[in-house]
Amino acid sequence: MALVLILFLFQSTQSLYGEGQMTISPTSAVVGSFQSVRFEFTVGTSGIHSGGGIRLELPVANLETEPYFWDRPQIDLPQAHGYVQASTTGDAKTQINLYGRRGGIIECSLVDGSLKPNSKILIVYDGVVQSLDWKLCIRVEWRRTAAEPWRFIDRFPEMTFLAQKAVTLTAITPADLQPGENFDLAVVLLDKFGNRANRYRGEISITSTDSLMKFPQLFRFTQADSGIHLFSSLKYITPGFHHFTITDGQLTARSNSSEVSTSVALFKRFFGDTHFHTGSGTGNHRTRGRGGDHRGNFTTAEQAYRYVRDVMRLDFASASEHDTPELDAKVWAKSQAIANLFYEPGGFTSLFAYEWTSPVGHHVVSYKDSGNVVFSRHQHNSLKTLWEKLDEQGAPAITIPHVTWPAPDHQIWKDVNNRYRKIGEIYSLWNTRWLLQPGDDPQRFEIDENGDWSYQYAWAKGHRIGVIGSSDNHTGHPGANNYTVYTQHTGGLAVVLASENSREGIWDAFQHRRTYATTGTRILLDFSSDGHPMGAEYSSDTSPRFSVKLAGTNTIRTVELIKHDSSGYHTIFTQKPDSMISAFEFTDEAFREDSFYYVRVAQVDEYWRSPWSNTTSEMAWSSPIWINYSEQAK
Repeated sequence: MALVLILFLFQSTQSLYGEGQMTISPTSAVVGSFQSVRFEFTVGTSGIHSGGGIRLELPVANLETEPYFWDRPQIDLPQAHGYVQASTTGDAKTQINLYGRRGGIIECSLVDGSLKPNSKILIVYDGVVQSLDWKLCIRVEWRRTAAEPWRFIDRFPEMTFLAQKAVTLTAITPADLQPGENFDLAVVLLDKFGNRANRYRGEISITSTDSLMKFPQLFRFTQADSGIHLFSSLKYITPGFHHFTITDGQLTARSNSSEVSTSVALFKRFFGDTHFHTGSGTGNHRTRGRGGDHRGNFTTAEQAYRYVRDVMRLDFASASEHDTPELDAKVWAKSQAIANLFYEPGGFTSLFAYEWTSPVGHHVVSYKDSGNVVFSRHQHNSLKTLWEKLDEQGAPAITIPHVTWPAPDHQIWKDVNNRYRKIGEIYSLWNTRWLLQPGDDPQRFEIDENGDWSYQYAWAKGHRIGVIGSSDNHTGHPGANNYTVYTQHTGGLAVVLASENSREGIWDAFQHRRTYATTGTRILLDFSSDGHPMGAEYSSDTSPRFSVKLAGTNTIRTVELIKHDSSGYHTIFTQKPDSMISAFEFTDEAFREDSFYYVRVAQVDEYWRSPWSNTTSEMAWSSPIWINYSEQAK
């Protein structure tokens, strides 16, 4: 009986406050195009009176994310982008108010008169729409009078976006293989914004550096491919570094190299992105009146995971949402559930993470297992208290420092904690263009032993920390490199040397610092000392012998072996290969005290934009190897 009464009261309320409906025209558009978008609201059965009205939210962002979203709405210049105007089918006059975190909320209120049921409110927006191809759900609220609360309408209008033509061709293969081992070659077409070019129908030709292998030499993309095709059951026959070259006559790509070895590798190289954002990650389309969470995130964790897995073809990833109030226990539980949904041991590994955003220095807190707690900077605003809470929780965790600005009073390396800070980001979008055009500074957070933001400073102060790259992406495109001038929100890649692509394998690599960083390309790097892999720590009383082997994605300009001892940093060996492949061994005959060593790789500059534009300088860095001069020798 009570249930019947509740349903009756709900239906009566709905009847009393009939909400109306919103339609949008056009319902689809090409990404990054200029559009005149019409939002038409049909007034419900209760009408709308003076002070009442409707409001909707467009995805508007700022700084480096701004080019990916809609032009900011404005009401002052009819000829300028983002102009908004409103009208009604009745005599009521309207007033437009723009607000929200990024100015993306458009509120249209009645200032004189009322609107009867079935009357119309029309809002017209003229501007450039988003360059991201995910379907947009427009958040719409209404209220009958100024004294009443805003209410969401039952059904939000949606707008579908179509990718532009393909301008980038990429090709991905596994990093480590044996002769005769089956593998997949993924060929992916992207538009200029990094969207999957799902309307591509070109014919490609394929060649390989292994003349003995069999593969299809011609292939035409179909609608079913939707811009991505997997060539399965391929086999390299000849040992060594091998790659494919793919072209359709206009677009050309060279796949990453695969190292084909007759011996069974103890560790394989897996590429990932441990740091990207999607607002709260889940349910943010119902965020009431906030105008976007953290620089206009209107994507979801599901969208981002699909992109990083299916389009970027990475091996592991983790959404790392900011510790804002939106990331409450319910949302955090859903975020972990989404990560579990995408976990496929041996195929794709998802991790559990969030970003602790204290002014002391941002850290990505990563857990091996689900079911743990978000320790927000609002309650735990120092690294020591964060680490204490992790101690109390007792679950496997790491805190990955995320250096942003190189400030002279930086505090990120003030406290040494080699238990929780196993790895850190040496490269992310914060290295690229200072978040804006025009230049990239790959070594911004590497160099300067006296700069208390740099890794050289940290290592010299006793931080035994390995390195990774990550994106810090906020656009639903984690793992994307700077393929065109339009993909401004790019970052690096994290590479692990792991026994398998699983949470156990990835976590073990993190714990032992078997990691290296790249600026976003799949450079293959192997660095060891006396058989100890990168990230290792050991004692010796003899001169260490180093082995370096790598395969670039372009011609390698320099490979440097860098040493630190009591007199500072020194480049003790440099090679200029002038090829895509490099391999050498070097013995440090000057080893007489505790020292550590790392490898820095720089490829030739790539002028892929235009002759007068800034170059892309792709790089890679190994984690250091720490060698303690043994007490016996001393």
